[in-house]
Amino acid sequence: MAFFRGNIVSKDGIIVAEDREIWIDFFRIGNMGRWDGSFEMPVTTLLTNDTYRIQLSDGRQATITNIHRRIRGENMTVYFEGKGPFQ
Repeated sequence: MAFFRGNIVSKDGIIVAEDREIWIDFFRIGNMGRWDGSFEMPVTTLLTNDTYRIQLSDGRQATITNIHRRIRGENMTVYFEGKGPFQ
């Protein structure tokens, strides 16, 4: 699993979480390249949409879906699946 820094952005372009540590695991299932990962953020931050964009600090972007949250004290861990390539 690789570690990146980046932002989580809503469909309307609003940064929901800025400069987060994002863990991304790139893997293959058969001939298909896939990726998923997680990041942490304050539990007070709302994630109400089904999809968001990751904007990595190196300029690459991609869509995340299948978002699941696990609350741990004042933070929550957000698990996601990637959709499409990073560009």
